[in-house]
Amino acid sequence: MKFLLIQLRRIGDVLMTTPSVRLLHESFPEAKLTFMTEAPADQVLRNNPYLDEILLYQKSESFSDTISFFRNLRVQQFDCVIDFFGNPRSALMSRFSGAPIRIGFGFRGRSWAYTHPVNISTEVTYAAQDKAQLLRPLGISATDFGLDFFADEKDKNYAARLFDQLGITDSDFVVSLSPVSRRPYKVWPAERFAWIADWLVQKYNAKILFLFGPGEVYFIDAVRQAMKNQALPDYDFPTLTETLAILNRVNLHLGNDNGPRHFAVAGGTPTLTIFGRPWAANWTPPQTTKHRTLEFDPGCKNKCTYPKCKLECLLGVTVEAVQTELEKMINTFS
Repeated sequence: MKFLLIQLRRIGDVLMTTPSVRLLHESFPEAKLTFMTEAPADQVLRNNPYLDEILLYQKSESFSDTISFFRNLRVQQFDCVIDFFGNPRSALMSRFSGAPIRIGFGFRGRSWAYTHPVNISTEVTYAAQDKAQLLRPLGISATDFGLDFFADEKDKNYAARLFDQLGITDSDFVVSLSPVSRRPYKVWPAERFAWIADWLVQKYNAKILFLFGPGEVYFIDAVRQAMKNQALPDYDFPTLTETLAILNRVNLHLGNDNGPRHFAVAGGTPTLTIFGRPWAANWTPPQTTKHRTLEFDPGCKNKCTYPKCKLECLLGVTVEAVQTELEKMINTFS
C-alpha cells in the first residue's frame, strides 16, 4: 500500500504530523510512506525512520509546470492520500492524485476533495491530536502524541564541537534563549528577555545560548544590547537538525512560540514558552509539566484585531510571571 502524506509550509505544523506518521508505520509496517512538504520544513523529516520518501513541493507560477506536477503525482498511483494541511492547494493535490482513498479535514467547503472528510472538535486541543484524527477512517486510534525529530551523529558531533568552542562544560547550567519570530504577535519584548537573562546569570550563574536562524540576528542584537551581563557569543547559523542537537545538550529552553521550541519538545528538553495570539493549548503537549507556557488573554484572542491592537496579549505576560515559572522549573528539573 502506498500512502501520500501532505503538510506544506511551516516547521511546527510538519512536526505536529510526526506522531501520525509513526502510528501509520506501526499500523501498516509494509506500506510505503511518502511525505510532501516544502523547504526548510523537509529538514525535520530527513532522519525520520518511519518515512520512505520525501517529496519537496516547489510552488510554480507556470501553468504548464503545475499541470506537469499533478500529472507526475497521479502517475505514482498512491492508494491513500492524507491531507494534514487542508488548504485549497493541498485539497486539489489530494483530489487529482487519483488515490481511491483520500482523507482530509471536512471544513471550509473542502469535503469535495476527499472520500473521507473528517470533522474535528472546535475545542482548543493540541495540534498533533487534531492531525491524528485523520487516521480514524483507517481504524487507527491515537493516544501517543510525542513528536519525532532525529539528530544523527554528524549533528551530535557538531553540537559537541560548538560547546567546546564556546567553553561550555558538563557542569555548566545552560539556558537556550530564542526571542525570535517572524510574526510580531508572537514576539515578547526584547528588554523583558534581557531582564530575565540577566537574572538567570546573576542568580544561577547560567550561560545564555541564543538560538537563531537566517534573518533573525536583529532579535538577538536587541536582547544583547539590553542585557547588563554577557551571554555566550554568536556562531554560524546551524541547520535545523544541528539546532536539535544543541537543544539536546542544554538544561532549559526559554523563548517565543517558534520552531526551536518545538525542537526542544521533541528532544525532551524542558521548555518555558511565552505565547501571544495563538492559544498555548494548541501547541503544547497535554498533561505535561516539562513543557510550560505563559499567556494572557485581554479578551480578544478569539477575535484578534492585529495589527490594529497594541499586542496586549504579549505585554500582559510579565517578567515576574516568567521569573516565578522558571524558578519552579529549575527547582524541579535541575
